[in-house]
Amino acid sequence: MKNYLATVALLAALSGTVVMAAKIQTQRDPTFDFSRLATWSWNPSGAGDVKVIMTANSKSEPVKRQYEPALMKAVEDQIAVRGYTPASGAPPDFHVTYYLLVTQGSSAQYMGQFLPTNAQWGIPMFAPGTSALTVYPQGTLILDVSVPAPGSMVWRGMAEAKIEIENTEEKRIARLNSVIKELVAKFPKAAKKK
Repeated sequence: MKNYLATVALLAALSGTVVMAAKIQTQRDPTFDFSRLATWSWNPSGAGDVKVIMTANSKSEPVKRQYEPALMKAVEDQIAVRGYTPASGAPPDFHVTYYLLVTQGSSAQYMGQFLPTNAQWGIPMFAPGTSALTVYPQGTLILDVSVPAPGSMVWRGMAEAKIEIENTEEKRIARLNSVIKELVAKFPKAAKKK
């Protein structure tokens, strides 16, 4: 009985981990020399923006007021971990801008999706029809890094994840911090000073 309960607890913990996973993608300018970057600041035109597009009555401003301070703090902390310092006095080597988009996500399955195909024709033996459809809120966080002189973007990181509505506010902030940590970890580390 103890082994059974331990197995159930382990499976529950692992399923929670799978649900929490975020899809991370990054792009960088292959010709840019990241070793010359040392100081940074938020974009002087504004740190970023939040767009909520769920229904015709969705409002972005309350979400921005609620999550921008935590988002900015997490980004600042993680950029510091990468070895960069905030610019003071002199112009920064690079600027960071964030974009947060909250919209509808979905996943669907159709009958026969996991069955092998008909070897003769290479298609299922029956017409697929949707048998399961899940619609949920999805968040996408984009971090853009640009250098001020030419004004060009040199790095972009994007994280997509399902938003767990049932989570408490503390759990949502903790998850946001975790996603930002994973995303900023893909940004090149600052060059060590000689």
